[in-house]
Amino acid sequence: MEYQNTAAATAFNLADFEASDTAWLELENIKGDGPLLVGGLPVRVEIRSPGTKEASSAQHKLETAATTRTYAAMRGKASKETVESKRAERVEKLLAVTVRFENFPASPQEVFSNPKLGYITDQVAAFHGDWGNF
Repeated sequence: MEYQNTAAATAFNLADFEASDTAWLELENIKGDGPLLVGGLPVRVEIRSPGTKEASSAQHKLETAATTRTYAAMRGKASKETVESKRAERVEKLLAVTVRFENFPASPQEVFSNPKLGYITDQVAAFHGDWGNF
């Protein structure tokens, strides 16, 4: 279908349909039955949308690494991927898309690097993966 220039189209602003650069996620506790609270305050995370430069760069880096491993495997070279390296890649991406934590006395690096805080890491990753949040 070809675009037609009409009176309604002149009022159209493409920016009105863009995702926000960031959004806030209110974390749930480990049981998933209420907010994660520290000192009675809800813990929130400001996250960059998938459309930001930082998120795009982080995703590109992950995809490039996966492609490199695939091509190496096709040439018969053993993969050097380990659980630790896979976790490190995920941490790096989440650090790139996380602006800050609010009401939490630990850095994003400390949180995402700690496997026992995986319930937080999973919430941030899931939130970031949904364009509807932005």
